[in-house]
This record gives sequence, structure tokens and C-alpha cells, in this order.
Amino acid sequence: MAKVTYNERSWAIDVISSIEVFLANKSWHFKGAGGESTISNNKKSLFPDVLLFKDLTKDIIVQGWELKMPDTQINDAELIRNAIKKAKILKRDSFLLWNVKSAVLYIRNGDNFKIHKSWNDININSRLEVKPNEQLWKDLLFEILADLNGFFESGEISEVTSQEILSIDEVIDVVLENTTNTAETLKAKARTTRLLDAEINLWWNSSSNEYGFTSSQTEHKLPTLSMVVLTDWVFKIIFAHILKKHFNEAKEIENIERSTSIVDAMEILTSISQKCNFWNIFSPNLGQQFISETAWNELTELNHFLSTVNIEAIEIEILHQLLQSTVATAKRKVAGQFSTPKKLADLLTRLTIDDKTKIVIDPCCGTGTIIKQAYELKEEYEINSNDILNTIWASDKHSFPIQLSTLTMAKPSNIGRIVNVFGSDVIELNQGDTIEFQNPNNGEIVEKEFPTVDYVVSNLPFIKSKEMKVLNPHIVDINDWIKEEAETTETLSGKSDIFAYIPFYLHQLLSENGKIGLILSNAWLGTDYGEKFLELFQKFFKIDFVVISGKGKWFDNADVVTTILVASKKDPKTATPEASEISFCTLKEELEAIDDMKTLSDNIFINTESENLTINRYSLAQIKTFENFGIPWSGYFSNLSWVNSVKDSFINTSEIFHFTRGERRGWNPMFYPASGHNIEQEYIKPVLKHLRGTTNLECVSNAEAFCCSRSIEELENLGHNGAIAWINSFENQRNGTNRPLPEVLAKPNMHWYEMSTENMADFVANVNYDKSLFIAKFENRSFIDQRMIGFSVKDQYQQENKTLYLALLNSTVSLFLIESFGFGRGLGALDLRATKFERDFKILNPNILTADQKLQIIELFRPIMQRNRLPLEQELESADRITFENALMEIYGISEYYEPIKNSLKQLYRIRFAVKD
Repeated sequence: MAKVTYNERSWAIDVISSIEVFLANKSWHFKGAGGESTISNNKKSLFPDVLLFKDLTKDIIVQGWELKMPDTQINDAELIRNAIKKAKILKRDSFLLWNVKSAVLYIRNGDNFKIHKSWNDININSRLEVKPNEQLWKDLLFEILADLNGFFESGEISEVTSQEILSIDEVIDVVLENTTNTAETLKAKARTTRLLDAEINLWWNSSSNEYGFTSSQTEHKLPTLSMVVLTDWVFKIIFAHILKKHFNEAKEIENIERSTSIVDAMEILTSISQKCNFWNIFSPNLGQQFISETAWNELTELNHFLSTVNIEAIEIEILHQLLQSTVATAKRKVAGQFSTPKKLADLLTRLTIDDKTKIVIDPCCGTGTIIKQAYELKEEYEINSNDILNTIWASDKHSFPIQLSTLTMAKPSNIGRIVNVFGSDVIELNQGDTIEFQNPNNGEIVEKEFPTVDYVVSNLPFIKSKEMKVLNPHIVDINDWIKEEAETTETLSGKSDIFAYIPFYLHQLLSENGKIGLILSNAWLGTDYGEKFLELFQKFFKIDFVVISGKGKWFDNADVVTTILVASKKDPKTATPEASEISFCTLKEELEAIDDMKTLSDNIFINTESENLTINRYSLAQIKTFENFGIPWSGYFSNLSWVNSVKDSFINTSEIFHFTRGERRGWNPMFYPASGHNIEQEYIKPVLKHLRGTTNLECVSNAEAFCCSRSIEELENLGHNGAIAWINSFENQRNGTNRPLPEVLAKPNMHWYEMSTENMADFVANVNYDKSLFIAKFENRSFIDQRMIGFSVKDQYQQENKTLYLALLNSTVSLFLIESFGFGRGLGALDLRATKFERDFKILNPNILTADQKLQIIELFRPIMQRNRLPLEQELESADRITFENALMEIYGISEYYEPIKNSLKQLYRIRFAVKD
């Protein structure tokens, strides 16, 4: 006869049955027990072995028990840790551990749990003794139940008032512990299935940026897909159970058991979708069937648990909260750093949507935060739910964002109604297109015409130009439309990120007076391609507001600093009146610290500053003056009222200096030789590799460069064997892509080993400044590396004292221009452009000074030049700096503008570093 093993599962089922019989005729605090459907022999599980219920309908859990055989110690650390995790999943303040022999009750104490009662041990010491001594452990069981009832009745264990089913945050945490093993499962399957491998690669190329990676970071590809797939399964299971309250057909979800295969489970979900709609949620996701066995066991356990709970009896608002908690957790865990913060979405929609009755779309809806805020804004203005659903649209090119957005819109009142969320690339949207949806009530296909849109609100994707050309090669075709519509020959720069193209596609979707509200990378404020974007954008849109953060970043990603841009559609052939004004708004508090987004948006609309908002509002005529002076849009968040009064005192530096770029030849080991190279000295030139070791305003070269313009034959005739040997040592080397160096380094009219010596500089500026802004002077002209900008004095000004130039280059107003020229990166660094320096950098005009004035400036600047530099804000307030600046401004007759200029510089500087607050 086969031996029957009495294990923990067997005992747990007996315990549950005994509790049910014992409580049958009692009016106690708890009315029944359950949990047998979720009991597993696996070490990992999501739920307790025994659940005590408050009522006979079993819709409110009061406590969970963790059961073990006597061979597990009652104080086993892993047992306690797992029990705490399960109590947190159930959102309950107590739990019981029982290993047959011993039982211990734990009660929440703050963030921890502590022992509240232990029961006397009984004489059962091994699992073989459990079944034969059934009455012994039953007596202890009845004693435990009586004591627990007393604890609940007396309030020693807190009353369960919440109908919350579980903590989805904890559930997803546990499920995501399977990320690594699911990634391994996917890897193994992709190794043998070429189609899956190709699908995963294409998905990563187009989606990696949504999760904070570049497509080249392939080490994150499968772990990220695993997280998406695992959370996708959690969505499907939870949403199907919630649908049971509305559709009997959704009860098919209860057919997914531990023994059900993943493929069969997917067919069950397809069947539910055919009968209840919501294909956006139930449709298969890439790699969905290839999760690990452990992950599938946990997901089926979740399904069993939800089958046990009487969901139909739970209030719909509680279920909605569960669903929204699921979405919020997935956004944080998976889409994390790129998911739009709720308050940012709130501000964006309030600034953009004027008429709450009109049509709104987010065509890059991502996780759905923005379109949800548009929905809630309409609700706030008491638009009825039918009209809201008819005037809210959302789309995305990827299935996971569409799923999240659909779930976000799945409010209790919307179940059974069509939600206008669909799959499409933003550049393929066209007014009048037919979009197919499914009627949730009868499964029939409903065709809707894509409407003319009144408002677009969206967080546009962050995709660099290089990646964009692979993912969206046809997006640049919009340039032809731009030229035709605006009757111009200008087009967007080929270096533009994807966000620069999308607004022009959106223009075609908008109604006559339509508006767009976009969240964009701040690159458009301070890049060469941003200037071209801005020029063309203003032909098609009238800009209303630009909003930036003056304290903290809006997104967690370290490299992304963002802006809000709100603009109204216009005819590209009609100029915007020069009196038209634009508000440049800076938030002085972290977004999360601002409680009232409605008041904030109202203040922006009526141009009223507040404790958390500064506004600089300029007309297009004023902006034209600023642009002529050389100040780009990144500078307009400061007070520029002084510009018009001082501009005549300045001269373009290009009139005095030649600008030199740092040389880039592409193979540093060859062109920057280490010591012991034996190259003849005439081919070695001083080079400044970086300014990191420079502490004051004078610098010296800190490396050597190999610069030889002679042919090998000439070198042989001269007997310069050191140079020949050096060149020969690289002739047969190859680069990282296995191409020969002579081929890679070939340049027209130059030897492959040649580096020009023309770009020698007298002064040097950084292209990435941190806390100190400055331009340094060389003792002797030097060669500079590519990450710097060099200034060499033109021949006709060679007799001028270079310290005078140094003083003017480092005056407060010149430092303001430097600060305004770039745009802040995620860690506060200032990113500058050499082209901007060449074209627009100005200094106070030295050519209008007398000899005495020049001497006075030099003498007052000398103490600054001879000491160490200071971080900018300290530098501006140092005594010698103030003395110098006051005298300098007096000499030029602009003393009254010194403080405004200094304050403008401080404003921009603080905004740049605010991202680190």
C-alpha cells in the first residue's frame, strides 16, 4: 500500500476544517476560516496558510496564520520574516505562528511586530506524531481561538475596519523577485527561437528610453522585459477579478489554477476579453508565456487568493483603489524615473485646457498620468461622465503604456463603456481616420472617427537623434511639410531629438484655436538644434508659457531636466504681433511641496508672482532685443530689464579674438604621447587637456601633443627617427571596430598621423562648468583639447595688455552671458556650445577706454587674478570682486545696473543647481 504523507498542507486543511466546525454556532469576532486554495508546498508563497474572516461571506480578513511542522523551530528567522511579509501583504496588524508544538501571536508595534502571547507547548515533537495526536493539537487550537477572540473583543488586537484586500505594493515586490529567473527563462527561449529573439530586440530598440536606458545597454534588456511581463500578469489577474463584479463571464478567471499552463491561462484571458472587452489589458504581451516556474506559481497563488475572497461583496471604490494602487506601483517599479509625476500632470493640464468641454488627447500617453489628470479636471468642472469619455483620447505606440493608460481610466463608473485608448504612433495620427473599439456589453466592433483635437497634453519621449533615425526614420519627412506650410527653406536640424519633430505633426491635428501643453527636455533652450526648433516652432505656434523648476527635478532620472511649454496654434504664414508676451515661470518650491496646483496655475495665467513662483514676462519685441544681444531663451527666467540700457557698452569678442576649437583626432594614445616617447622636441607641442587642476585665472599646459606635418620622406631626410618610429608603431594598429588606424584617421590635405598646430589659444573657456564660472589666461599660447573653447588675440590687438582682456572676460556681465549660453544637465553641470561663444559672446568694449582707465581696471583686477577662484556666489560677494565691479561699471557709466546684472546671474545659477536640491 502506498504511504500517505501527512504534511503541512494536509495539516493546514485539517486546521481550517476544525476552525469552521468550532465556530459554526458561535457569535465571535471572527466567523470562519479559509486559505486552503492558496496553500502550497513551495517554500515561497504570497499568502498565509490560514485566513480568519470577519464574516460568513468571507470578504474581510482579520488575521493570517503561518503553519509549520514541529521540525521547524517557532523562532526560525525565515519563518518570522515570511510571516511579517504576508501580514503586510494583507495589510493586517497581527499574525500567528504555529508549528503544532508551539504557537506565538505577533502584534504590530509601529513599523515592527512584537510577540504578544505564547501558548504552552504540547507534547508533539515530530511530523509523524501530528496525525495520531489530532485531539491534542485541536485542544490547543480551541484555546488559541478563544484567546484571540478575547484579544479582538478587548481591542488588544486592533479592529479591522478596512475592506482593503491586500497591499499590491508588497505583492508586486514579491513577484518582481522573479525578475532574474524570468530573464533567464526568456534568454533560454530566445536562444532557440529566432522570432522571439528578433521581437525582443526590436522592442528594446524602440522602448529602452522609456525605462531609463539606451538601446546599447543590452544588459538591461531582458531584466526590464521580465519586470514588464510580470507586472502585466498581475494587472490581468487583478483586473479580471474586479470585472467579476460587473460581468459573470469574468468568473472564468477562477479556472486558472496551479496546474493550469501559461498558454491555457492566456486562452482564458482571451475568452474573458471577447465577452467583456478590455483587449488593451488582456491582449498578450511580448514574452508573456515565458516567465519562470516560480513566478507562475506565485501568480496562480494570487489568483487563488482572489478567488477565495468574495470580491462581489466588496465596495466598488475599494476595488478601484486596488486597481489604481496596482497601476501606481507598476509605474514606480517598472516605468519609475520616466513616469510623469501626478502634480506635474495636474499643472500641465490646468495650463493648457481652457475649455473643459472640448476634446483632449495625449498621443504619447505612456503610463496614463496626464490623461487621467485631464479626466479629473473635467470632473472638477462637473462635466458628466459620458461627455468626459467622449472628449478624452489617448494613444501610444507600445502595448504596455496602453495597458497602463486603460487601467488608469478604468473608473467604476466607466466599466462597460468605451474608453478611447488605442495603439498608434503619434506621427501616424490623422484627423478622420477610423479607430476601432469593442463594445464592452456585446463585443461588437465600434468604429469611431478620430476627431479634430482642441488640446494636446503630453510628456514627449526622450529619444536622441541617433536612436530616432533607427526607430522613426520617416519622422524627418515633416521638414517638407514645414517648408511648404511656412514658405521657408529652413528645416529642423538633423541633430534634433525626437521631441523637436512631434509638435509639427500635432499642429495638423489641432482645431483652429487649439493648444498644446508639452513636457520637454530643456535641451531646446540651449542647443544649436534648439535654436532652429524655436525659430520654426514660433511660425506655427504662439508660445504662452514656459515653466521650469527652480528647486528640484521633476523626474528621478539623473540626466533629464525638463520644462513645460504651452502654446496656441497659429497660421505659419501670419506673424505673431511683437506686443505678444510670453511668461517665463520658475517654480521656487519642489513640485511635491506645492499643495494647490489650481492656485499656482491661476497665478501663472494672471501673471501674479507668489511665494512659490517667479514670473518674467517679455514681449516678442523685448525678446528680439535679448536675442540680438546674444542671450538665448535659457536666460529669460531672470530679470533682463537692464539689457537695453547697457547693450551699447559691449563689443562682440569675435572682433578681438579668433575662436579656436580643441583639436579632436580620435586616437589619444598616438596624439597625446606618454613620457618616454623619444619623439624629437619640435614635434611636441604644449597642450591643455583639462582645467581641473587650475585653481586661479592663469593656466599652463598639462600635457604634450604630437604634431607633425612632415611626410615620412622628409622625416627620413632629416634623420628624425624618433618621430618615424612613433608613427610606425601605430601604422598597423586597429581601432575598436577593427579598422586600420591610417584609414580611420585619414583627413583631406593631411597626413593620417598629422594634427594641426593652428589652433593655439591665449585664453580658454570650459564647455562644462560646475560651481565656478571663469575664463583662464595662458602664460604662453597653448594647444587645447576638444572639450574646451580657445580665444587667440587677433594680430591688430597683440599689443594690448592681456590682463585687461582677462578682466573683461571675467566681469560679472560676461559671466552672466556664459551662464545663459548653456543649459543645465541633470547633475547641475552647465553644457555650453562653442558655436554660441563664437557668434554671441560679448565683453565690455575695451576700445573705448582711455589708457588710465585700462590701467585702473588691470590694477583692480590683479588681486582677483592672483588668488584662487571661488564658487560663483562667494566670488560675487568677495570684497575685491565688489571693488573691481563697482569701478568697472562706473568707468562704463552703467553703475546703476550692477546689482540687477549680478542678481540675474545668481538667478540663473541657482536655477541650474536647483536640480540637485
